[in-house]
Amino acid sequence: MGLHKNKWLWLSVLGALLSGGLLLVVVGYLALVVYSGLATGAPIAATLLELALPVLAAVTLLMAVLAVSSVGALWVFARHASLPRSERAASAAERLEREYSPLRTLGLSEVLSPPEPSAEERADRALAELKEQYVDGEISEAEFERRVDRLVANESIDEARAARERRQVVDETS
Repeated sequence: MGLHKNKWLWLSVLGALLSGGLLLVVVGYLALVVYSGLATGAPIAATLLELALPVLAAVTLLMAVLAVSSVGALWVFARHASLPRSERAASAAERLEREYSPLRTLGLSEVLSPPEPSAEERADRALAELKEQYVDGEISEAEFERRVDRLVANESIDEARAARERRQVVDETS
């Protein structure tokens, strides 16, 4: 689901806009009362004391809604953030987690570590390494062919194992 379709984001943004706007209206009303009291020379203290309880309650409620809405929007953005995944970032996070134990609960090192390569990616890498060794003259043609045959056989074994596991899952769910 895209960020633009996230109902919690829109709810948070709407709450922040409404509470922020109403907070501006309440503070503006207070400023208007103070200004009119100063302009007319009337005692402001009595008027402000009269308004203190309802205005204080409204300001407190609106500030709480604004804070919760803002935190909610930040939470949605943080959950949808795309973090760079690399060994360097993961090792830096591991060092931080070792240094500051409360950070372990966040699990940043697991989040930042790159995903394990798939069997196909590992096979492609192994084949590329074999080709490089053959081109560099480190292995003979016969050794190259033998290793490629073994690599292809391992791939078919992995495919057979995956198919067998898929069948077991299907059988268990039936």
